[in-house]
Amino acid sequence: MRYAVIYVRVSTEEQTKGFSLDGQINEVRRYLERKGYTVYEIYIDDGYSGKDFERPAVQKMFRDMQQGKFEAIAVWKVDRLSRSNNDVLTLINHHLKPNDLKLLVSTCDIDSSTTNGYMFISLLSTFAEYERAQIIDRVNNGMQKRAENGKWNGGIILGYDIVEKQLVINTAESQIVQKIFDLRAEGKGYKFIAHSLALHKK
Repeated sequence: MRYAVIYVRVSTEEQTKGFSLDGQINEVRRYLERKGYTVYEIYIDDGYSGKDFERPAVQKMFRDMQQGKFEAIAVWKVDRLSRSNNDVLTLINHHLKPNDLKLLVSTCDIDSSTTNGYMFISLLSTFAEYERAQIIDRVNNGMQKRAENGKWNGGIILGYDIVEKQLVINTAESQIVQKIFDLRAEGKGYKFIAHSLALHKK
């Protein structure tokens, strides 16, 4: 019996766009059945970026891989595993190939253990990395444009309220901010200032 595992992932942003973990799992499961594999386990990283392998489920999968629990990793698309071309190829070249393991991609029926499969996975992971870079550029450009238009890009700042995407001074909190600046100007350290503010709240 041949065992394979399924790895699925969605980022926080993708969750808002209706990306389905169940959809990925069902498609990959059907693919593995056609290939004659038995599913050993399903690893799910819900709400994680694909920028690197610093994700709990993928790390657990790697630990199981080192223990020889399965023969193949199956994903819906290459970018579900990682959007880093270097990460994907390092995994294949240094961990899968030396141990006669493989990466399977259901959407294109690609097998990393074949010459053509390896080439296409390399191309797809390169495109995934490029797409991530493009997304980052668009976000940064959008934030720059918002800043130029006097709009706030997010987060909470002591001393201000956010009203219609713009910062508006909060009179009560601005007094606290002024006190922090005054104490700092007197040469007081951060611990002293924090302690003073805590006493003031009491």
